[in-house]
Amino acid sequence: MIYLSILWHMHQPSYVFNGEINTIIPVFRTLFNYYPMAVLTEKYPDIKINFNFTPVLLDQIQGITSAKYYDNFLSILVDDTNDEEKILTFASEIPGRILEKQYTLKILLDKVKTNTFSVQDISDIKVHLHLACFHPFIIDEELKQLVKKSRYFDKKEKELLYNKEKNILKETINKYKNLMKTGQCEIITSPMTHPIMPLLYNTNIAKQTKTSLPIPENLFSYPEDAEEQLIRGINIFKTTFEKCPDGIWPPEGSLSNEILDLFAKHNIKWTATDQQLLSETLSRPLFQKEHYNIWDFREKIFIFFRDHHLSDMIGFSYQHMEEKEAAVNFIEHIHKSSDKTKNQLITIILDGENPWDYYPSFGFYFLPALYTMLSESSDIKTITFSEALKLDIKHEKLERIVPGSWMGVNFDNWIGKQPANTAWKILQQVRKLSEEKINSLDDTKKEKLKEYIMLAESSDWFWWYSIPADKKIKRKFDAYFRNNIRKIYEILDVKAPEFLNFPVENYDIEEFFPYIKPSIDGKITHFYEWYNAVEIDAADLWTTFKPVEIPIKKIFYGYDDENVYIRIDTLEKQNIEIEITFHNSVKQKFYIKNDLSSSLPISFVYGDIIEIKIPKKEILLEGEKTIFFNISIRDREGHEIVLPTGDYFKITFLSEEENWII
Repeated sequence: MIYLSILWHMHQPSYVFNGEINTIIPVFRTLFNYYPMAVLTEKYPDIKINFNFTPVLLDQIQGITSAKYYDNFLSILVDDTNDEEKILTFASEIPGRILEKQYTLKILLDKVKTNTFSVQDISDIKVHLHLACFHPFIIDEELKQLVKKSRYFDKKEKELLYNKEKNILKETINKYKNLMKTGQCEIITSPMTHPIMPLLYNTNIAKQTKTSLPIPENLFSYPEDAEEQLIRGINIFKTTFEKCPDGIWPPEGSLSNEILDLFAKHNIKWTATDQQLLSETLSRPLFQKEHYNIWDFREKIFIFFRDHHLSDMIGFSYQHMEEKEAAVNFIEHIHKSSDKTKNQLITIILDGENPWDYYPSFGFYFLPALYTMLSESSDIKTITFSEALKLDIKHEKLERIVPGSWMGVNFDNWIGKQPANTAWKILQQVRKLSEEKINSLDDTKKEKLKEYIMLAESSDWFWWYSIPADKKIKRKFDAYFRNNIRKIYEILDVKAPEFLNFPVENYDIEEFFPYIKPSIDGKITHFYEWYNAVEIDAADLWTTFKPVEIPIKKIFYGYDDENVYIRIDTLEKQNIEIEITFHNSVKQKFYIKNDLSSSLPISFVYGDIIEIKIPKKEILLEGEKTIFFNISIRDREGHEIVLPTGDYFKITFLSEEENWII
């Protein structure tokens, strides 16, 4: 029998400041992801699913419904505000692929941007912003009628929508509690604010990983904070679900020996991480699907290792396929991956919200198709992790684990880059001050102090300091981090340092530097392979009309110290011909075709995507730092277009070190 354990990880950092939430995200994610996930699971009683809710997310969902927090996005629907800036900010937080399908909303937003709007337009925008938050799974007849009406909504209709949202927010956790009581799902917790637990324990642990980044000595070390995060996470879970959690998802799959011992100390029966950590711990490739076994750490706690490839297919690959076809493909891969001579447990773990934004129909067809096939399967049985511990599945012993995360055998996405290191130093400074002054505080202030320390320890701030991303997003999360730090100084009655008035990272860089190192294999090897590249939607390359019907979805480009990289995504596998022309000092053209010999001084692969690598020495004179190029694309019908029309793509080269300006 093939046993399959799927875990959807649900997390949002705290967006609360001074008792208010000024972002769309908690409401949007509840309506678009968390509630629909429960509704869908209910419809398939023959399958079992695992869910992880982080305590900081639970706090916000429950805090909105209990009026503990004032949610500005929810409130604008029924108040009289005409704050165009706030409305545009909320609109900018709706994922682009979802916003693209909100045609009326886009028209109305354009009127705001051009200052040609009316009071009624603002009122209608509010309604459409909220309608955009509902996943297709939960669009009922009343919502359909609002969508159909499109304009000129009255007070009664807005109140109907507002009450519907409030009811869903209240009902969300109850649905999961009911699923848990019926045995259809297992729900687990995480440490309170989703910190990288090994780094709280001691940032020196990062030096034990496969990292090339500079990890400052003794940057932060508070094992007691790691334990406090765990205890509070367990307590929130107990209060919410009226039982102790059997399992725990370590934030970002981050584990070390110290953290496993800590989990065991607090009676956690099992945890999970990525198969890469198992392979690195064993110092060899995994044989005969060893990550499908159950691993016993020092006879204290069990570890499940997720199938990296299969998990990432749902998270990052299937968005490029027709949804029902993707579900069939996944089942086929499950069969191919299994050893039919023995019982095996395949573990699938990924973010429960992120994949669906990118699916053609937001998972509307993928998930029902997948759940239907799993329900009807005679040789695949979905199961909770706690149930898996009781099965006749091979157990292996593990005496140690190499530190790392599900992002790799390191913590590079949270420490090592200069902005993140700076943030850790800021946190260390205020944490040390807190130790010195905590005994002078009354109990209320002590509690508030602990809360804000834990908020400042959240992984999310360090993530955005570490990865390349849109400057607006980085500014937002930088502000959350500094606000939490300022609050700690305020509680301690100490003047906050002047440097907290300025961003940790310099966001005033005029140009974006797309430094990347992709594998040229014709497929998306991992999500972050092209993450920092310039990404261009083909639809954005022309304004009023498309000259010819070329089946191109997107173009990506970037570079490293040796090469320029170009990626082309097509609507389907197409035998297109590509000509890349460079217009700087070295005038150079490269003609690329699927069946062309690889004798060219460049590398390319036609696969799920088209990936191209061009050595810099072929296109750049010594001392030059900027190139300009066009891409000519011709399909098998002979249609041709030069992109960008009437312009050039441009790259200005810097070294990897130069990209990080502090």
